[in-house]
Amino acid sequence: MTESEQAYRDVIAFRLLAASMVGEDSPRWSPGPDGPEAEPAEGADALRTVSLCVESDEHWHSGSLMQGLALSRSAVEHSRNAAPIWRVYANLLLAKKLSDVHAHLQASRVICDIDELIDSSGLLVFGSLPEALRSVLHLQAGRFEQAIESAATAVRISEETASAIGMKLALSVAATAHLARGEYDRAAELLRLFHARTGYYALVDSRARVAFAEIALVAAEEPPRVAADRIRANWHLLATDSGCFIEDPSRPAWLIGVALRAGATGLAGNCLRAIEKLADDNRGFTPLETAAESARKVWAGGTPEVPSILDLTADRSCLSAEPRLPGGPPAPSGATPPPPAASGPAAPRRTTGSTRSDAADPETVAARPHEPGPLSSLSDRESEVARLVGQGMTNQQAAKELGVSPHTVNFHLRNVFRKLSISTRVKLGPIIAGIDGPPGTGDHGPNGHR
Repeated sequence: MTESEQAYRDVIAFRLLAASMVGEDSPRWSPGPDGPEAEPAEGADALRTVSLCVESDEHWHSGSLMQGLALSRSAVEHSRNAAPIWRVYANLLLAKKLSDVHAHLQASRVICDIDELIDSSGLLVFGSLPEALRSVLHLQAGRFEQAIESAATAVRISEETASAIGMKLALSVAATAHLARGEYDRAAELLRLFHARTGYYALVDSRARVAFAEIALVAAEEPPRVAADRIRANWHLLATDSGCFIEDPSRPAWLIGVALRAGATGLAGNCLRAIEKLADDNRGFTPLETAAESARKVWAGGTPEVPSILDLTADRSCLSAEPRLPGGPPAPSGATPPPPAASGPAAPRRTTGSTRSDAADPETVAARPHEPGPLSSLSDRESEVARLVGQGMTNQQAAKELGVSPHTVNFHLRNVFRKLSISTRVKLGPIIAGIDGPPGTGDHGPNGHR
C-alpha cells in the first residue's frame, strides 16, 4: 500500500499496535513528521492515537506515571475522529491507568464510555472489557465478591462471543479475589486456567497480578527460600515500576517481608529501592509515599499497618473494606483536581438515557445508601434492557428506545436471564414491577424507567 490510499494509516496503526503487544521495537512505524501540529492526513488520527498509546505505556512501565497518564488522555482525545476500534483501545488503556492510581470515579466514567461505544458501534467482540475493568475496581475497593461476579461475567461474555479480549484480565482479578477470600483451591484453579489460555493476550499488569498470587500461594505452602526464588524469577514482572506496585500499595512491603523471612536481604533491598524510586519519581502521589513508608518499616523489622491480601497468614477480617489510601494522583499543571474517591459500597455506574438531573453525577449518587436489589448484579446496560423489556417492550422497541440494535438488546437480555435465574421475559415483568412500584411512584422517568 502507499500513503495515498485511504486505509494506509489504519493498517500502519494496527501494525504498530501488534508490534507493541509482542514487545517489538518498531520506531519506523511511528507517525513521523505529521505530528499533532501538522494538518492531519486521511486516517492520521488512527496512527497518532496508537502511537500515543504505545508511548504512554512506555512511560507508564518505566515509572513515569503522570507523563504516561497525560499521554493516555491525549490518545483518547486524538481517537475521537478515528474508527471505533481505536477509541475502545485508547479508552481501555486510560481506564486501566486511572484504576491503577485509584481514581475510581474517573475510571468508572471511562468504563461507561467504553460500554456505550461498544453498543453503539456493534463491536461486541469487545463486550467483556467493561465488566473485566469493573472487576479491577471492585478488587481494589475490597469488594471481593463483586470482583468475582464481574470477572465471571466478563469470562462468560468472552466465551459467548468467541473472543479472547478481556479473558486473562478477568481471570487474574478473580484468582486474586478468591485468594483474598481464603478460597485457595479456587484461586489455584483460575491461575492454571490463566496459563492454559496460551493464545490469549494479557496486559502486563494482569501477568504481574497472577505472579503475585502465585508467590502468595508458594509463600504459604513452601519454605521461605522457595518463595524468594519465585520473586527473583518473576522480578521482570513484579518490578514493572508502575501498575503492580500502584494497584495495591501493600505489595512492596509484603515482598520485603517474604524476602527477609528467607534471609534474602539483597532481594529485600531491591524491593525497597524499587518502591522508593517509584515514589521519588512521582512525588505528590500519596499512595506511593505510603507504600514506601510501609516498606521501610518492614525493612527495619516492623509490621505494616495494613496487611496485604497476599499475606495468607494475616487476619482476613480487616481486608473486606476499601484500603485507606489518602490522596490520589497529582493533577497536571492547570488541571482541575479529580473528585475524591467514594468510600464504602460500590460507586454506582452511570446510567445512560436518564432524565434525572443528578443521575449521571457519580459524586451525587455515591452519597445515597446502597440498597442491593434484584438488579444489583446487572451492568448499567443490562438494567436498562431489563426495565424496558420487563415493562412489556419488544426487543425492537427497546432497541429503538436505547439507540442500539435488536441484536444488542437480545445479547444483554440473555445475560439478564442468566443473572436473574429466569428463562422467559414473562418472569421478568413481576421483578421489574416489584422494583419500580405503581406508575407515578419513585424517581423514574416518564416511561416508567430510570
